[in-house]
Amino acid sequence: MSNIIPEMPTDAVTPYCIWYPDVATKETYRELSWQYPRMRYQVGRACAVAGYNKLFDELQLLPDVSIAEEAEDNNNAYIRDAIISKPVRYAVMNDYTRTIDIDKPRAGACLKGDTAVRSSLEKKRPHGHDTEECDFLRYSSHYFDIQKDRHIRPKHWRGPEYTLLQSRYADLIYKPLPRDLPPINKDILIIIAAWDGNIDRYSRLRRPQPVENEISAVIRGAYHHTPFARWLETCLEDPFPEKSESVLVRQAINARFIMNNDLSRIDRFTHGDSLPEFFWWPHCPHPITLREFAWRRPDVKHQIAVACIAGEYRELSDELAVNLTPTADMWEVAQQCPDEYYREQVKKYADAQGVTLYRIFSSGSDRYLGRIKEMYRTSYLMHLPKELHNSPDEHDKDWEEWDHPAGELFNYHMDSQIADWQTFISAKNDAIESLGNTYGCFYHLSADDLRRRSEPGPEPPFPKKFGSDEDNTEQDDIYTW
Repeated sequence: MSNIIPEMPTDAVTPYCIWYPDVATKETYRELSWQYPRMRYQVGRACAVAGYNKLFDELQLLPDVSIAEEAEDNNNAYIRDAIISKPVRYAVMNDYTRTIDIDKPRAGACLKGDTAVRSSLEKKRPHGHDTEECDFLRYSSHYFDIQKDRHIRPKHWRGPEYTLLQSRYADLIYKPLPRDLPPINKDILIIIAAWDGNIDRYSRLRRPQPVENEISAVIRGAYHHTPFARWLETCLEDPFPEKSESVLVRQAINARFIMNNDLSRIDRFTHGDSLPEFFWWPHCPHPITLREFAWRRPDVKHQIAVACIAGEYRELSDELAVNLTPTADMWEVAQQCPDEYYREQVKKYADAQGVTLYRIFSSGSDRYLGRIKEMYRTSYLMHLPKELHNSPDEHDKDWEEWDHPAGELFNYHMDSQIADWQTFISAKNDAIESLGNTYGCFYHLSADDLRRRSEPGPEPPFPKKFGSDEDNTEQDDIYTW
């Protein structure tokens, strides 16, 4: 980039990125490709950035999709079209591993957003913040690190884990994906696909390592969608090589199967780390399943007893309560159960064993044990964002935990973020366009909204009719045979 070509005898000292933060002259890149033919694809990528179209043609490269995405990011239509017009494209450059596969490039590649384009490398100073020399530095463990600097920056600057999906590309969320993705960061598409348990979209979009909030989305998808859980089981180690991540997903998979009344994967040899602590929502297993589960794994009887209270299974709950010490978890679920029987049951055994019961005041436990699960009622405002943002979970809502898991089913940050995204997806285009240059608004809370609701509402010309006796009589005539 400084127009000096050093000696690079081995791959270990050969740089991957030679186009940021600066670009060299065309002559320097041409000389580099002559001296080091193995760097021809890096030179081609630099041509896409700098607009050296003639030099790009001279290189005679395979149509590489990373160079095409780089060209699109830098408004270089000539190089982009030269690549995507080819009937077969290749994946030669790999920004995740910083490698170039010249010998066996993958054919049939598409533009999938797997390129660390130049615009994504720029570190932006926060508005109104002047960096001082005494500022602490921070870094990010990101899926892209083509500069090998771990994205080091002043602590107040946002890292690459903060991602954005512009509103003009929002229809990618609810429409079939094109063969070639437009120039976007696809992290939000990955998270929504996992959240919804969409196997086809998730398997196509996902990256070699999880993005921010992906583990929580995958756990939620597995809990709600049996096909997604079954598919994850077939390839668990591939997307989640880290044990701290894969064990959480394995628990979610097993939880879904237990809720489906399937215990075929559970016996006395099943490792305890793979068994879930929570397996009675969104569906509660049949009491016969829970009885069999308790026989196979006595070490899980306490959680099964909690499930019996949540499912209001009196007979099995009575059987288990005889040999268990009442706990705060059992008491919490019993307190929220509509049937007073379970409160009396837990209190009876607690008094008999001299156990003092206390209510739990933990945000995490409250969500797992409470009757309202996925979003705190009235604890958030309905926000319509102008664009979709994905930000890291700073755990400001569950500060009582010191060791935060890689992902969790009931995550306040993810729930509130998804709520914003779904409001955005639901909103008509004119509602989003009306936001102007603002970052968003709180739905139904403007001064005009408050003033309007202080007056009587309008009379609809086509009112909704409900099932009164007269209406039912009229409807019955329709179905007279």
